[in-house]
Amino acid sequence: MIHKAFNNEHPTAPIFAISRLRMGTDGMGITTLVTFMGCPLDCKYCLNKKCHEPIYEEDGVTVRKGIMMLTPQELYDMVKIDNLYFQTTGGGICFGGGEPTLYPQFIEDFKKICGDRWKITIETCGRCPYDTYERLSKVADYWIVDIKSLNPLIYEKYTGCRSGVLQHLCCLSKMIDDKSKVTIKVPHIPDFNDINELYKDIDEIKEYYEFPNVIIAKYNIK
Repeated sequence: MIHKAFNNEHPTAPIFAISRLRMGTDGMGITTLVTFMGCPLDCKYCLNKKCHEPIYEEDGVTVRKGIMMLTPQELYDMVKIDNLYFQTTGGGICFGGGEPTLYPQFIEDFKKICGDRWKITIETCGRCPYDTYERLSKVADYWIVDIKSLNPLIYEKYTGCRSGVLQHLCCLSKMIDDKSKVTIKVPHIPDFNDINELYKDIDEIKEYYEFPNVIIAKYNIK
């Protein structure tokens, strides 16, 4: 759920973590991972359960401990400390979560501040409207999309939501001209899918949606 303070004129967004100096996991070069609150899915093995927690205390006004309510400018002022690393390595900011596509205006405004000096990566479950793909495709340099499963029964059992993966892959495919700027994650989820099914999913994604970078992501469930 998008918090009540978010609006198009003066966007702020609830962010629960800023992780610096990451390399090889969140796009090109050295990156800083910025994670938003909120997600449309309720995955059984959610990797960031905090994103589902309430944003405010019971008074509905006080932001809960561990959550930062930031404007794009405030976020920029916090992460610009690594500007040299970003420009030297071709890195930048990876917006994750939670689900970053809940906050397209925030990401657009952040891009206006940092310009083309930093690469913007969006790490998403891919569950967002067509117009959001259209907006963010103009500012994102790279996408990392965790599709959960192409099997609608497994998807619904795992996420608690009806699957729209094929439609979302189709939207993304139409929006992104250079398909090499997208990594599709096909997760191996214990008790939900098997490796043979994953290889079939990979073949389908490469053939019908023309994304060349499709990887198996193993979920380590404790």
